[in-house]
Amino acid sequence: MMKLLWLLSSALWVLCTVYSSQGGILQNWIVGGREAVPNSWPFIASLQIRGLHFCGGSLVAPQFVITAAHCLMDLNPAFVTIVLGAHSLSANEVTRQTFQILQVFENGFNPRSLKNDILVLKLNRAADLNVTVQTVKLPKQNQTVPARTQCVTAGWGQLSTQGRSSDRLQELNVTTTRNRFCRPTNVCTRVIKRQAGICFGDSGGPLVCNGVLHGVSSFIIRTCGSGVDPDFFAQVALFRSFIDSALAS
Repeated sequence: MMKLLWLLSSALWVLCTVYSSQGGILQNWIVGGREAVPNSWPFIASLQIRGLHFCGGSLVAPQFVITAAHCLMDLNPAFVTIVLGAHSLSANEVTRQTFQILQVFENGFNPRSLKNDILVLKLNRAADLNVTVQTVKLPKQNQTVPARTQCVTAGWGQLSTQGRSSDRLQELNVTTTRNRFCRPTNVCTRVIKRQAGICFGDSGGPLVCNGVLHGVSSFIIRTCGSGVDPDFFAQVALFRSFIDSALAS
């Protein structure tokens, strides 16, 4: 059963979960990772509602962030705050920059097939680029990632399927893989010989291979960091034309 990170919200609380196209629900976060060096991911974004993190994102141009389309499904973008330059979600860090969403660019996301799980968000102003806030390099259109490529992903998601979420940014070394579950529209990853992977709250976050943003965290199968099933990322290279069109706006 495929499970997608999903947002449930009310006036009182926000929960981030993994949504299943077959009706199941499960949460999503970095499992088995390590705390990142503060501000070593200067392009990573935290999407929040009332100060609560629910998804990740990546700054690809001074005024544009990429995230997963399912992160904002049935959600008013006016309620969302985007935070750049953060490491600890609870600390009052001087490196932080906070934004609202000015415009959303979507590309036909289908929540049942899980295709096109990518959004481009235009911020209400350009970010101040410095040591702690920078953009990430995009792949060329249709650029592929060979199997067994060493990559890194990061997020503030849960530390286990039923565990707590992380206050400080976590990162994880992963290896790209191809199997019967992995589709041409996804980059799939595994952690060799141990249980680790993405989990709740990591959706929309980056998969970086050789310094290039090749994936947007999308969905898992069954549980977080199972050690058996791969993790699935939307393949950014397939959407380069769409991204460039949004940035040109």
